[in-house]
Amino acid sequence: MADLDLERAERLLQSARDLFLQGDLAGVAGLAYQAFESALIALTIEKDGTNAGGHAARRQRAKVLLSHHHDKIDFLWEVRNVDFYGNPQPFQPKREVTRAEVEEALETVDAIIQEVKRILAPEEPGDEAASDCPPIASKNASGCADVTPTTR
Repeated sequence: MADLDLERAERLLQSARDLFLQGDLAGVAGLAYQAFESALIALTIEKDGTNAGGHAARRQRAKVLLSHHHDKIDFLWEVRNVDFYGNPQPFQPKREVTRAEVEEALETVDAIIQEVKRILAPEEPGDEAASDCPPIASKNASGCADVTPTTR
């Protein structure tokens, strides 16, 4: 199931990019946000066994699972709202999203999708030990082998 949500996320992001490259801004940030949500649904289903629920619950869970994207998640929510409703929050002044905001949203969602893919990628046996070993070290049953140079 998570695979379908992640594939959907990539297709939605590609659609948003295509519109952006055609010079269209209307709906692009919102579509990028939907790609983010699809990736997040894939992540929460795998990590928690369930979808976090509505927009607010998913955003809060994303801030935990993808904590170093905390500010970017808030940014995505804001540009989504401006794109869909014309303002960041109800009763705030109306405005349009800028090209720079849309471009940043696309880049942010792409980075988040790539991170979700890394998180969900199955680990091969021994991967965790290999990632901590120096490049020239060989692995043994307990982790990295000694890489101290020997003299002859």
